[in-house]
Amino acid sequence: MTDGYSKLDYFKIQHFISESPWSAKNAMADAAKDINELFAGRKHVALVIDESGEEKKGTESVGVSPQYCGNLGKICNSQVAVYATLVADNLVSIIDTRLYLPKKWTDNPEKCKAAGIPEADQVFKTKTELALDIITSQKKAGIRFDWINADGLYGNDLNLLAALEEEDELYVIDIHSDKKIYLEIFELKVKEKISNKGKVPSQLLPNKTGIKANKYIENLDDKDWQKVFLRDGAKGILEVETYNKTVYILDKDNKCSRKLLIVSRKKNSKKEYEYKYAFSNAQDNTFTFQELAYMQCHRFWVEQAFRDAKQSLGMTDYQIRGWLAWHHHMALVMMAMVFSIREKIRHKEDVPLLSISDIRLLIINKFAKTSVSKLPIEQQIKIRHIDRQKDIDYRYIRNQKNEQFQVSPNLSK
Repeated sequence: MTDGYSKLDYFKIQHFISESPWSAKNAMADAAKDINELFAGRKHVALVIDESGEEKKGTESVGVSPQYCGNLGKICNSQVAVYATLVADNLVSIIDTRLYLPKKWTDNPEKCKAAGIPEADQVFKTKTELALDIITSQKKAGIRFDWINADGLYGNDLNLLAALEEEDELYVIDIHSDKKIYLEIFELKVKEKISNKGKVPSQLLPNKTGIKANKYIENLDDKDWQKVFLRDGAKGILEVETYNKTVYILDKDNKCSRKLLIVSRKKNSKKEYEYKYAFSNAQDNTFTFQELAYMQCHRFWVEQAFRDAKQSLGMTDYQIRGWLAWHHHMALVMMAMVFSIREKIRHKEDVPLLSISDIRLLIINKFAKTSVSKLPIEQQIKIRHIDRQKDIDYRYIRNQKNEQFQVSPNLSK
């Protein structure tokens, strides 16, 4: 190897990632505490849970198996993990993760041992169970979050919702559009037998008629929807129409359970409405329509965190197989993200559009010996920011009637 990078250097790095005994768990915990401190002065902080998967070849990399990969939208040979991010205003950072192990792995102790999976972790857990592990761990560590947000996979798990309610954790979590809801409190009763034929009914069923959430909103009029403004975006002020309704569902204990249904809609490029559905355990009249819609929309930020981590921080750029190496790599990504968020905050006044990609380029330029451009990297970034700001300004001019609006939900109630 040339340019001052020797074969010995390579093996040192490989050892550091794959075999060195430093604690990835402690490093991730430190990253979470650092982000928690950076967000301490923010009015509202969300803990957003989501999974991410990457297609992988072979069968020996830890956790790899034919399974659903959300990035590709299909079942393929992939590696999937559940992640937690902290979101405050327009800042977001990954703070924790749990690698998902399919039963093909947990049912094979020899395979787990070969990948270096600790015996305590060789137990099958669903993605929602891993999510609850993360939430419990962060709460125990004293990480502040005002509510929990996640997608429909988690919202449709009644055990997870019940666990969050038992812990008195506020959540606004997406559900699938075909989730059955009841508009009235119901009781469970055995239906009366209406003929002399067949078996005598014995199953307890709700004595009220349920309806799928997406079918229910078909009966709403335009006047039932309230327009709210979510936040300032690069393409102008983001607004949606929202509708809230107290509903009831059949919970994990086969009992009637109250939920707040939150539905938001906005038109796509084809001028057709797209709907998002969520459940919350918020009490009636505790939050405004705007505040609930604001809490619902935070899954955008976890997607932004994944983009930054993958495109700029090397989250998926690894050639490792073992359990320890995978966790070491993820811990380093989280540490790099903490550094980047700190720099964004530090330079907010003089470089408001500073991105994690910009920070990466500045670091590369500082330590690289050659440059592909005649312009200094700082000048390149400045030109790009000027162009971006012009585009933002143009889009806001088109929304002049709302340009004075500032989104500042009060979540301290």
